[in-house]
Amino acid sequence: MPTVTVVPGDRLIIVDGESIFFDAPIPVPENMHALQWDGQRGHIEWEDDYNWLLEAEAYEEEVAPYVALWKAEKTRRENVAADAEAARMAEYNSETARFARLRAERDRRIAATDYLIMPDYPLPEDSRAAVQAYRQALRDLPAQDGAPWDGGGEGTPWPAMPAVLTR
Repeated sequence: MPTVTVVPGDRLIIVDGESIFFDAPIPVPENMHALQWDGQRGHIEWEDDYNWLLEAEAYEEEVAPYVALWKAEKTRRENVAADAEAARMAEYNSETARFARLRAERDRRIAATDYLIMPDYPLPEDSRAAVQAYRQALRDLPAQDGAPWDGGGEGTPWPAMPAVLTR
């Protein structure tokens, strides 16, 4: 049996050290302040009465309903999180998002070569032509068949950098 703590005033149930704060009040008997269960026995604390000791045979009636409530809420939250992650991944993998990532990486690669085509940058004409061809290949990439591939990742057929950029 799990360890359980229920604090209705805080809308809190803890099962085996994992806390869940509930959005709505936890259904409990009137004037219940808290419930503590150590896995074998426990007690209910009342606001207007003495604590009630709970032995193992009281688990199903007094403790298990709170564990079931906690499990249901945990499952609901996990499902909400899974749905949100699925929606996030669907958006991330959408064609629009992949094109945006492809263009951003393409633009970064073009910007990394800007200094090379400045009129006063000392670059031999053949190297300048290679850089310009590379930059044009990058610009043309989103129009190629298969674009946006994986959005600019390893599956993207990036043009080869000219030797002047790999030195």
